[in-house]
Amino acid sequence: REEQFFRRAVECLACELRTLLPGTGEDCPVLVAGLGNRGMTADAVGPLALESLLVTRHMVRALPRQFRGFTPVSALAPGVLAATGMETLELLRGAVQATGSAAVIAIDALAARCRDRLCATVQLGDTGLIPGSGVGNHRKAINARTLGIPVVAVGVPTVIAAGLLGAGGHEDDPLFLTPRDIDEKVRELGRLIGYGISLGLQEGLSVEDVTGLLG
Repeated sequence: REEQFFRRAVECLACELRTLLPGTGEDCPVLVAGLGNRGMTADAVGPLALESLLVTRHMVRALPRQFRGFTPVSALAPGVLAATGMETLELLRGAVQATGSAAVIAIDALAARCRDRLCATVQLGDTGLIPGSGVGNHRKAINARTLGIPVVAVGVPTVIAAGLLGAGGHEDDPLFLTPRDIDEKVRELGRLIGYGISLGLQEGLSVEDVTGLLG
């Protein structure tokens, strides 16, 4: 709750994200995937982040002069296998092909190994991710090899295995814990990630610009 915390966090995330992307601008369309189960609070970071994401692909196509220089951004919340009957990877492959995306940004909740990381860290990587792996529910990997384009993973640890909280603990404990105010934290983190990705993809915009364009 330090002064200007949200602005500083968003700008930091945007800056770090740009170093992992192959590029930005109208020639580098990006698909942002909000992974996770919207109906399970601790797993809803991905879908919630899309609510604060500036989606521009349709605007760039409809008004190319007004949105010259903008990165065409598409968004997809693929849900979970139990609800759709389709692997996340299958849905992303179709979306990548349809949009001609040059890169994918995949947002997902993670399992922490240290309680100090719970809802306090945004983790970025350029090697993709395996949905569900943090809680032992491994799905098909989402990475450059399986999609054919660069994949940047953005994750936040929202759960921790109960066994890791005690002395000599282990991560194989089937019980996972979250902070008691997880609903509030997930909403805040989703907004932070959505704004951070928006600024990372649309260079030159400010937090106020994103707020105005989101309406």
